[in-house]
Amino acid sequence: MPEKNYTSFRKKRNFFGVEILTAGYVAITSVIVIVLWNRLDNPGSFLLARMLIISGMFLAYSATSMLNFAPATAFVRVLFSVGLITYWYPETYEFNKIFGNLDHVFASAEQSIFGFQPALAFSKHFSSEWISEAFYMGYFFYFPMMMFVILYCFFYQREKFDKLTFIFLGSFFLYYFLFIFIPVTGPQFYFPVIGTENAENGFFLNVGNYFYYNSELLPVSGYGDGLFNRCVRVLQAMGERPTAAFPSSHVGISTILMMWLYRNNKRIMFIVFPLYALLCGATVYIKAHYLIDVFAGFMSAFAFYGLFALSFDKLYGRRGSVETGSPNPTKQTTI
Repeated sequence: MPEKNYTSFRKKRNFFGVEILTAGYVAITSVIVIVLWNRLDNPGSFLLARMLIISGMFLAYSATSMLNFAPATAFVRVLFSVGLITYWYPETYEFNKIFGNLDHVFASAEQSIFGFQPALAFSKHFSSEWISEAFYMGYFFYFPMMMFVILYCFFYQREKFDKLTFIFLGSFFLYYFLFIFIPVTGPQFYFPVIGTENAENGFFLNVGNYFYYNSELLPVSGYGDGLFNRCVRVLQAMGERPTAAFPSSHVGISTILMMWLYRNNKRIMFIVFPLYALLCGATVYIKAHYLIDVFAGFMSAFAFYGLFALSFDKLYGRRGSVETGSPNPTKQTTI
């Protein structure tokens, strides 16, 4: 197969997969903003933010065009779209808070399935500070794991970079759509409001629109005061919102990354696996999620991975290798 010219190929395909996904998410959520205009707080700011994001994408594309699509500038463009997850996540709360809270439904389902609340029992029966710290370390590993896999792919398997980030960001967007319309906060928000004793006894009150007016994460006792405990608490204080419990995107996204590692570097996957297992367990241990959220996150990861891997191949014919300046632009692989 003759080697394709990097620049000419990019002229045929002006935007990276993550940029197309971001534009699509902006368009769909803009429609949602307009439909819910009279129910949202300051809806004009939502549309303004989207205008700025699209403008930033075009600005980055223009700058990259002048620099002949160098790998470093391509990486910056992709990182810009991926980095916006830190904006999109808390925004889901601004949407779903206008709907009635559904934690009582999910907690009741949890009780019916297991006969107790795993989020309460787990930390109660494994209350050692060392165990607690291990789970908090796993939970803290979530963002470093994402960055590690993305950077590893860019520097060592660059021909697969566009497809990986397409799967990664597309999956995040599907989770965010679910979070917008499924207003579940998780035990860490819900149980302190109804009272832990009520949760232990299987009484789950409908709190209605409580979280419309209250977004603070109430303090939870019973944990140690280790380094990772404090780190997680600081991160939660900075950006946690009463949203995004079902399904667990922590479990879903980390499972997607583990699937990618399994297909592309099993050695790294086995090294990372203990932290991945701790992360999944930590979502219940620290009461961020119900156990059914974890199962839903795990199962959805396979569906989302397959959906976006197939979509990428259909859209781009597995030609994602050239776009980031891969040293092997003719290599075609599955990811």
